[in-house]
Amino acid sequence: MAEEKRTEQDEFQFVQEKIKRPPLRKNRTLRRVALTVVLAVLFGVIACVTFVLVYPWVQDRFGEEPVREINIPKDEEPEDTEPVTPPEAQVPQEPIVITETTELELEDYARLFSKMRSTGQEAMKCMVTVTAGSSDTDWFNEEYESERRVSGLVVDDNGVEELILTTYSDISGADQLKVTFGDSSTVEAALKKYDMVTNLAILSVNLGDLQESTRNQIKTVTWGNSRSLRSGEPVIAVGSPTGIAGSMLFGNLTEVSYYASAVDGEYQLLITDMLKGSHSNGVLVNFKGEVIGWLQSKYPHTYNEEALSAYGISDLKGVIEHLCNNQDIVYLGIRGADVTEEVQEELGLPEGVYITGVEMDSPAMTAGIQSGDVIVDISGQEAKSLRQIQELLLNFSEDQVISVKVMRQGKDGLVEIVCSVGLSALK
Repeated sequence: MAEEKRTEQDEFQFVQEKIKRPPLRKNRTLRRVALTVVLAVLFGVIACVTFVLVYPWVQDRFGEEPVREINIPKDEEPEDTEPVTPPEAQVPQEPIVITETTELELEDYARLFSKMRSTGQEAMKCMVTVTAGSSDTDWFNEEYESERRVSGLVVDDNGVEELILTTYSDISGADQLKVTFGDSSTVEAALKKYDMVTNLAILSVNLGDLQESTRNQIKTVTWGNSRSLRSGEPVIAVGSPTGIAGSMLFGNLTEVSYYASAVDGEYQLLITDMLKGSHSNGVLVNFKGEVIGWLQSKYPHTYNEEALSAYGISDLKGVIEHLCNNQDIVYLGIRGADVTEEVQEELGLPEGVYITGVEMDSPAMTAGIQSGDVIVDISGQEAKSLRQIQELLLNFSEDQVISVKVMRQGKDGLVEIVCSVGLSALK
């Protein structure tokens, strides 16, 4: 009996014993976790130090150059008024007496013409030939390949690519794009961005695909100011003004105040006394070798459709800059005219842009903007002219919603209406 009690007591005491856990420092799992954390921190520190010390050397030797933003200086409108010298400040001029005349010889004309040709040849160094290749099938279901050639203008390089301006309608839908430079080397190109309104496109060529000799002979364009031009000034057309690559024409400007209507704006048209070819393209340059116009065949003027004409380059610089920087050109979708002071007085309209038409399925039509409205404000900024609208739209991006304030004629007079417009790019 005593033994049974002792056994039960022993069992009871065994159950009542406490099981102690080992100290944390002797816990094998925690030690492994702590070691892993320490090693991870140490590895991170070593990796950071190595990256800071080694990366500049690797980047300098093997790394790619950062993409540089392209900036094209804009042109201001020239002042019409010239300073007048007061009579008391004028210096009397002595009469000029010609005592001897010199007859010009053919050699003098040849030297002058040689200088003109030299200026044109220098400008040609900025030009390239773009070949757009495509394949199709004929009536007999046989495949054939076709090529179209158009001039391109070397705008600049962004540190990674050479950027080339060309005509979009001539290269759209192409399966393959190639660019031939002045040394006859040909490399593949890619379409970067385009604008349907101005029919401009930017192609890119990887700098790594160009030989050093080719890169050394490439000349970047020198921009001119088309807003300061006057009728009668001499100009040179280079690129493909006759429709043949590498052709060159000499002539004069006959009109610089004509403006071609376009979606969301208007563009200065430079009209010359030169005859255009069946497919003219290229640029107009002045005698300084500066590009002042982009040759156009899409918008002929009415009184002389055979004359070679070009868009004034000053109106295109903002578009070209955006395309070079891989930015879309958004559009509103209106056509209009500036409300002049005479129209304001005669019809009682406010200062702004009178809408003469709205493009089908455009952002403006979707927002409810109508013909006859007068745009006076875009997102809090005054819109007094088509040129201002063009410049304002370059500040916005695709899918951005802007507010357009218009004045609309109602039963009781003009009514202010604010429309929310979701912008998009014209495809």
